[in-house]
Amino acid sequence: MRPAPATETWTYDDFRGAVLDPARWEVMTVPGADGTHHAYRDRNATVSTGDGHLEVTVHPFTRFHDTDRRQNNAKQMYRSVRRFPVPAGGQLTVEVDMAVRTYGQIPHDLLDAFGTVNVFDLDSGVVFNAAATNDTLYAVVERLPVPGATGPYVHRVVLETPTAPAVPHRYAVTYRADTSEVLFHVDGRVAYWARTPVPVDGFHIGMALFSARDLGRYTRAEREHGQGATGRWGPWRITSTPAPA
Repeated sequence: MRPAPATETWTYDDFRGAVLDPARWEVMTVPGADGTHHAYRDRNATVSTGDGHLEVTVHPFTRFHDTDRRQNNAKQMYRSVRRFPVPAGGQLTVEVDMAVRTYGQIPHDLLDAFGTVNVFDLDSGVVFNAAATNDTLYAVVERLPVPGATGPYVHRVVLETPTAPAVPHRYAVTYRADTSEVLFHVDGRVAYWARTPVPVDGFHIGMALFSARDLGRYTRAEREHGQGATGRWGPWRITSTPAPA
């Protein structure tokens, strides 16, 4: 009888270095509507690490645009250099602590100022985000309009977990290859689950601060009113579970 495949768990980054490790993280860049690449980097960002966490403050946000959300929504975002494969028929779990404090955020507005834990695949356009403001935690399941994708969408689901400014929570996002399902755990409890429209064979992970109110619904003054945020993340742990033998 063959032994059962072994589950592997390891720390991707415990943020013990004096600077963010460029072999593990890079600032996210995307092509804009104007054809040039844009970095998700706010000129007002302050960044610190080395104590077991990455901490980023942008106060106030300065990265705004009136027509292209790719140049507006993400103020500061880091993505993993490494892409983590999902075992065929198995599952992949990413875990990290995140604490978010927002400044000048409109109360109970999910998109005015928030921080995120990101699990995403740009090939399929599938995105899973755990998000937090001063007063609300929520899950995001999205499909981006990437080439070949049909039916882009975004679902935001408010979670029942109470929170407050700068309160840390433990987030775990698990993708199951056998069912194409994602499970969100917060502080050790299942908070939400959903089924994805297409199978995904690997993900990048990320950390970000956002302000993403609708460009067509709100004026620049309503979107840029001096708000900002601090996010604190770490450590990141990855668990890869093969399919049963």
